[in-house]
Amino acid sequence: MAKKKSGNVMGFVLLAIILVALVLVVVGMFVGQVVMTTSSKLIGQSESTVFKLFDGDVWKVTEIGDKKVGVSNVFGIISFIVTLAGLVVLLLDGIVHYVLGKDLKIIRFIGVAAAVVGAILVLTAGLVMAGQCSDGLGMDLGDLAQNTFTAGAGVWLGFIGGLVGAVGGGLGLLKKFK
Repeated sequence: MAKKKSGNVMGFVLLAIILVALVLVVVGMFVGQVVMTTSSKLIGQSESTVFKLFDGDVWKVTEIGDKKVGVSNVFGIISFIVTLAGLVVLLLDGIVHYVLGKDLKIIRFIGVAAAVVGAILVLTAGLVMAGQCSDGLGMDLGDLAQNTFTAGAGVWLGFIGGLVGAVGGGLGLLKKFK
């Protein structure tokens, strides 16, 4: 009897971990995806600008001559959706497990896989967006100023949240944590 109680507590802890991961990913969607740092060598000062995932003007792709210039945020949005879908599946599976007592391992496995793949896609999308910004928006004014682009906090929150949620859901697949 005590073992069942212990497993029940561990299940709630794993469910809480998935919930925290879900919050991390949602917060990651709405904070900066790309950080532009402008360094002025003339006055020795730098300034940072944050580009968020849903800032419409930043992510427009325009054509200049024969070349398309700009950054696309579609890959980032899809990546976050995949991660969120995986975490929601894990959360719903945990709730079904404790309310109905059903153990749907295949659903949990699908949620873990989607969360891991989504987390990797979020990181890849953030790095791609930073690279696209460098190519399309980067200006090197020689000795006067320089723009550098890096993945922002939203990318890292989405990546970490997806991995943490996948670990929390994946541990529930082990017999030890039931």
